[in-house]
Amino acid sequence: MLKINILKTIVLPVVLIASLCFAGVAGAQMLNKGYKSDEPLQTGMLVMETDYDPKKVSAVSLDTLDRILGVVIQKNDSPVTLASKDEKVFVADTGEYPLLVSNENGTIEAGDYISISSLAGVGMKANGLQPLVVGRATEKFEGNGDSIGSTIDNRTNQTINFGRIPVLISIKRNPNFKDEQGNKVPKVLERVSFSIAGKPVNTARIWMATAVFLGSLLVAGIMLYSGARSSLISVGRNPLSRSIIIKGLGQVVVMSIIVFISGMFAVYLLLKV
Repeated sequence: MLKINILKTIVLPVVLIASLCFAGVAGAQMLNKGYKSDEPLQTGMLVMETDYDPKKVSAVSLDTLDRILGVVIQKNDSPVTLASKDEKVFVADTGEYPLLVSNENGTIEAGDYISISSLAGVGMKANGLQPLVVGRATEKFEGNGDSIGSTIDNRTNQTINFGRIPVLISIKRNPNFKDEQGNKVPKVLERVSFSIAGKPVNTARIWMATAVFLGSLLVAGIMLYSGARSSLISVGRNPLSRSIIIKGLGQVVVMSIIVFISGMFAVYLLLKV
């Protein structure tokens, strides 16, 4: 009976916390949010939150790709949208939506990864130079009869045609990205750090966050093991003190969970800030 009580005391809080975290992540991915903007934004443009107001968005550029938020959509394009009356720009970060793209980096084929081009808010076929991709094209774009406009690149005098094609939006690290610094980080750590921070994280921060995570996990595990072991030994020696021992074990479990959650919060700050 004591082992069952100990199992419930340890496992149930952990399962509850994990369930709440999963529900929060799933809910965040299903909701598309409304924003304000001080500049005209077309449907299909890639946007980011502004520096001075997180409730406003502006077009993403090459220099601000790591702050990308999502793509501008129509209000009725999504089944669920969270917005106030004065928020007229609607942004999605998952799902298939029309995206403004250009042929700056060549013809886009179905299945190609898409990243930001030199035109603010407009995507192009990704190569190994962009750390992030915004999704994968589901249709071809050549930039001829399927274009809706064109512009001249002042750097190369190249004519760039742009138009809209459906893209399966999924903002993540570019799998073909060539890290010029040659930093080696396990892929699983890169994926986890990006999923938490929503942007590429430098190597030092990734390793620091990993050390904090492992440290907090080790401390919490030692506390739980020591508490459970000493409680079982104490009950075996003095069965009459069972209720007091279980109460003490419960306190140890709570402290262990606090230590672990504090470590997770520290990891979040290291990766996010």
